[in-house]
Amino acid sequence: MALDKSVLVDLPEHGIAYKKVSGKTYVYYVTATYRNEKGQPTCDRSSIGRLDEETGKLIPNRNYYEIYLKKPVPQAKGIFDYGVYDVFGKICAKLGVTKLLKRYFPENCSEILTVAQYMLSEGNVMYYLDDYTESHSTQLNGIMSDEKCGKMFSAIRSEDIMLFFREWMKQKKPHEYVAYDVTSISSYSKNMTELEWGYNRDKERLPQLNLGMYFGEESKLPLYYRTYPGSISDKAHLKYMLEDNEFINAKKTRFVMDRGFYSADNLRYLADNGYRFVIALPGSLKYVSEIIAKHGDEIRNYSAYRLGHGLPYGKKYETNALGFRMNVHLFYDNEKALKEIGSLYELIDSQEDDLKNMQEPPDKKLHYDRYFFINRSNDGKLAFKRNDEAIDARISQCGFFLIAETDFKKSTAEILDIYRRRDVIEKSFDDLKNETDMKRLCTQSGETTQGKLFVAFIAQIVRAYMLDNLTDYLRRNTCTMKKILNELDKIKQFDPHLSSAAHLINPLTKKQRELYDLLKILAPGSIG
Repeated sequence: MALDKSVLVDLPEHGIAYKKVSGKTYVYYVTATYRNEKGQPTCDRSSIGRLDEETGKLIPNRNYYEIYLKKPVPQAKGIFDYGVYDVFGKICAKLGVTKLLKRYFPENCSEILTVAQYMLSEGNVMYYLDDYTESHSTQLNGIMSDEKCGKMFSAIRSEDIMLFFREWMKQKKPHEYVAYDVTSISSYSKNMTELEWGYNRDKERLPQLNLGMYFGEESKLPLYYRTYPGSISDKAHLKYMLEDNEFINAKKTRFVMDRGFYSADNLRYLADNGYRFVIALPGSLKYVSEIIAKHGDEIRNYSAYRLGHGLPYGKKYETNALGFRMNVHLFYDNEKALKEIGSLYELIDSQEDDLKNMQEPPDKKLHYDRYFFINRSNDGKLAFKRNDEAIDARISQCGFFLIAETDFKKSTAEILDIYRRRDVIEKSFDDLKNETDMKRLCTQSGETTQGKLFVAFIAQIVRAYMLDNLTDYLRRNTCTMKKILNELDKIKQFDPHLSSAAHLINPLTKKQRELYDLLKILAPGSIG
């Protein structure tokens, strides 16, 4: 954001660079260019404003005036973007976030709310925070610099964060399932001991930390998170994550997880400690193959086991394969079977073409011998033949998937619905990394990282609430959350310091009132 969006100037002709952040193009004055220690070209630069996409001109900030014109920054007109601040504050108050922040972070509460509002609107990069707070109403009611923000992040203590979580977990519905998942966040900082090399979800090997999060399937809210080194696998960390549950009042939580968290030890740990769970099972497990072989024909295309329109066939079986009682729900989906068989033959055809051009047997790690017999013929050339028995065995498993659970009171259709609803946390992670721009940490120390992740969590609470209440509206109007925030930014307020009482410049539009109604909060000027 800029100091005054009505002021436009020509772009400087030389010495500038551009960077796209959250859909907006920021312009920089380049002060020096050089190669870093890896030999890559880089530069030192200062933000001078944002590009106005319609006119191609610059919306200048204070740096522009100081660098190019050697003049003082024009004074603001006493008009502030008000809508996002109003909605953000009312949602935080409605959910009890503001109350908890005042209790556990009394010295930094206003700053936390201000930066969380900024992150909701603008993302992870703090360079433009001072411009934003100069043009927007915020809880701080004043300008906040990037430097002040960094000090605030460092002041947030882990003990207070845990106390916040202990109270915040009360938002969890009594019998709802909590989706648990992990994502990785990368950083190039050399001063963070938490960072370790690992593979992120895009298969990139980068220094990173992992972020495990609880997300309520009914409350539709993020409930808790914890970070751990990026080299530790998700399933290895599960029981350590659960050790926090007693302190944060989550001892009787019911979990739903994908197959990435599966291990026999993890499921035994959950069962032994009284946790109910719903988890997808990897198809490679021996007892999974045995269940498909034994019961697959019982449900395949039998109308008695069809779960409904657009749903697969399914049936429940009890097993003690892991040494304790659990139900395994076997599902079969015709469309899934056709896709998997098609993909299987594409792989086999591709491998066969590769083998025709090979002079030496392929490395065992490439698994060409999974569906082919490979050896040398009498003349010394590479010989191969399709393993029809292995191919048929794989085809017999196509279209099946299994979900294990220890609820015992839910039907097969209900278990499938619980598992499918866990996609709320995947969407939340997608928002956190793409909309809030947290794919990369722009911090240099563990202390600032801890604080920044917590403030991002507060922003994510508000975003999750808004998405839950606006999903149908967004779909009907083919609209994005960014457009909603831009619409709210059109609500302007006179500076209360320049007037006897703060008031809006114009009444709300029909669209703005509809948004307030859908969010279940009072619009400005309404009588509750």
